[in-house]
Amino acid sequence: MKDESANTLNDLLAIIILALIGALVKIYGAIFYNSRSLLVDALTSFANIVALIFIVYFYKLSISPPDIDHPYGHHRLGIGGIIASIAAYSFVAGVSYTELVYSTVYTVQIQSVYYAIAGFIIYLITILLAIRIGSIFRTYGAFTVSELIESIIVILASLGGALYSYLIDYTGAIILTLYIFYEIIVSTREILSIISDKSPPYEILTSIRELFEKNNFIIQEMKIRVIHTGKYHGGFKVQSLDSKNYEDIWKKIQNIRRILLEKYGIESIIEIIPNANRNKYDKN
Repeated sequence: MKDESANTLNDLLAIIILALIGALVKIYGAIFYNSRSLLVDALTSFANIVALIFIVYFYKLSISPPDIDHPYGHHRLGIGGIIASIAAYSFVAGVSYTELVYSTVYTVQIQSVYYAIAGFIIYLITILLAIRIGSIFRTYGAFTVSELIESIIVILASLGGALYSYLIDYTGAIILTLYIFYEIIVSTREILSIISDKSPPYEILTSIRELFEKNNFIIQEMKIRVIHTGKYHGGFKVQSLDSKNYEDIWKKIQNIRRILLEKYGIESIIEIIPNANRNKYDKN
């Protein structure tokens, strides 16, 4: 576990350094070689770094152990990183929109293409590291994918702007800005999905029913909600088909709770309700 944590921290450090280098490369190219598309790309690099800082901060909070105020853990605090990403990119989208509205005729220099290519390579490596870490960093990776897409568009747009017309570069900048708005919408939907207390996938629910049935329990009521990716909380009301041996029933319940936690990540509360038919036959 310590080696795994150390690898994660090393990946995080590498992502931060690469993101900073990528931002500086794009900003330099945008300022000195006059490409609007590269400028929008450079602005998103600023947002990328801000988002990364907050994602790391909220990620550390999300892995804190449960306490009195958070008995199920702090997993959902990781959403704070997604919110910070949306805020940062919303700011960039606004600035980019304003820049494009008040933009005038300009001349794109061919050197901007070289910096766009360099940014593409740097952010490609950053994406691979973000995917490797996974978890809440997938959202950061999604925005970083937008950086990669932007780099491809910038390479083509700045090249066309330098060789033919600035309008090609300007059109590229418009496309990048629209894509930022799209990513904001997608991530907002992701937050709504996380906090909506949705149930696990159907396959998991079916497997859980089979687990109870295998242990001679009938589920009368089952409520499971997603706390975080791979983490759930569930409440069950079940009836036992076994004989009136409460010690065996209790052992089975404890074993089921252990399996639910270890295999499915479900912290469960299981209530055994009386079986009316069984009680009637017991009395006879």
